[in-house]
Amino acid sequence: MGHIQKIMLLFVVVPLALFPGGLISYVLLFEKLTFEYTMWIPIGMTAFGVCSFIFHFKTKSFYKLLKQQSAIPTVEPLFWVLDIAFGIIYLGMSLYLIYLMSSLGNWSEYAIILAFIIPLFITGIWTLLEAFYLNKMIQIHKFANRHAEIEEIKGDAF
Repeated sequence: MGHIQKIMLLFVVVPLALFPGGLISYVLLFEKLTFEYTMWIPIGMTAFGVCSFIFHFKTKSFYKLLKQQSAIPTVEPLFWVLDIAFGIIYLGMSLYLIYLMSSLGNWSEYAIILAFIIPLFITGIWTLLEAFYLNKMIQIHKFANRHAEIEEIKGDAF
């Protein structure tokens, strides 16, 4: 099930990661607006999204390896941090947009914005939960392998 989840996350992360940077690129190239410091936020969201994609791509086979009791390759800690940051940013952005909508009042006028906020929220939560779950599974796998090695070294006393 975890392998399917990784593939689904790959398909969800790509459009959500590329959309903010693509939107800023469109605004700057075709609308001829000047660059403002607030435009760094969507550019950062895209950068974190690309790193999250790389993380999910590198770890997509981990769930299969856990079942086979195989050695698990390492992923750089930077990608773990950037993937968690991606989830936190998207979760925070969605909560901030919900706060803005609630302060403005009429929710029925913002149905289209809600259609954008809900995938942000789900992706943020899903990314965070999956990263922590995968880390927990890797720790359990390492513990089981160490325990099996100790038992192998001890051997049978009789």
